[in-house]
Amino acid sequence: MYITSREKAIIESIIKTSGKHTALSIASSLNVSARTIQRDLKAVEKIVSEFDLKLTRNVNQGLAIEGKNEQIFRLIQHLTSSEPVDQTPQEKKLRLLIAILEEDLYKTQVLASYLGISTATLSAYLDELAQWLSVFQVQLTRKRGVGVELHGAEANKRRALAHFFLQYFHEELIEKLFLLEKRKLGEERVLHYFEPDYLFHVNSIVQTVFSGAPARFADSGYLEVVLHVCISLQRILKKRFVDQSDTLLEKEVIAEYGLIQQVTSKLER
Repeated sequence: MYITSREKAIIESIIKTSGKHTALSIASSLNVSARTIQRDLKAVEKIVSEFDLKLTRNVNQGLAIEGKNEQIFRLIQHLTSSEPVDQTPQEKKLRLLIAILEEDLYKTQVLASYLGISTATLSAYLDELAQWLSVFQVQLTRKRGVGVELHGAEANKRRALAHFFLQYFHEELIEKLFLLEKRKLGEERVLHYFEPDYLFHVNSIVQTVFSGAPARFADSGYLEVVLHVCISLQRILKKRFVDQSDTLLEKEVIAEYGLIQQVTSKLER
């Protein structure tokens, strides 16, 4: 059972002050947003259910963990003896994907050491990623004595990375963009990949250009545009270019083509 430092702190707070702490008060004490705590509470709910316990809220939205005393004691014992992980398995898979996208070829021992996991766990992660990447026509191969290698068109690699973020880190990305706009994000990299300054400027430009568009984009569509533009920018700066034959859009029939031209023109300046 994986548990992060913050999830452990949340459970301990709820047990100590049963019914008195709300998501908002916990967010304040841990110096994170209420949105982050709400997301963590879903994981907390699963963790306590493993001990036949239930996470509940009273009429004042106070949080409590209910169940038999011996089960609560077992949970406390588990928290005391367990070593929290700072990153979830999904976050480690993201770091793995970014690493092999950046280098194209990696030794398995180096990857396992980089992620702080065993070679067996790495093998399981690679199996999952290989299956996921195949949907985007990107092939992940492993060769004994050579390492882990990616094969596929640059356009497909960018698309795969963007969709991994969208599928597994949608809420976190919205929160990070909000903090970036307020200039309250002090991270060197956003979700282990995005340069904060690039993401800030891309978000600002896309927001400006698309606010003047005739039709309003859905939030998910807007976020996808921001991610694709920022990933393209960072890949181009690393000399990873899209081949002309990889182009999938016929610019004459795509209404958004003009908007993207405006975005790239502002980025260029």
